[in-house]
Amino acid sequence: MIWLRYSAVFLAVAIGVSQAVRLLGITKDEMLGSAAQIIVPAMIAALIEGQQYVRRHGALPGVRRAWSFAFIGTLVATSLNVALAYAGPGLAPEFTKLAIAVPGSQQFVTLLLMYAGGYLLANRFFFGIGAGNTMSRDKAREERGLK
Repeated sequence: MIWLRYSAVFLAVAIGVSQAVRLLGITKDEMLGSAAQIIVPAMIAALIEGQQYVRRHGALPGVRRAWSFAFIGTLVATSLNVALAYAGPGLAPEFTKLAIAVPGSQQFVTLLLMYAGGYLLANRFFFGIGAGNTMSRDKAREERGLK
């Protein structure tokens, strides 16, 4: 279930931000966009999953669990990245940069590995940040309720 939610959040953020940037570009008559559009969906999805982990388990995830999430999240995010790259430039223009490379070529593999590295780091750290912030917030609420 978490991977379905992760994927939904990733796609919603990726497509939503891409369309917002595209509309801003049209109204400003400029080309906008950056590589940040590629990594931000994974960051937000991992943050949400970290929050959900604490809500479900009532404790912070261990290091092993966090890295496990990061590696699986990287596979999911990279797969979604490839799907968005070939979905067409109208849907998520920044993601189509991967589509200019011939699948299986050195350029394609290099781009994919760069994206995967970014996703790995984003998933690992934002999963922990989401969990930590939720745990701190819940603890502060409990303390206020007891006082």
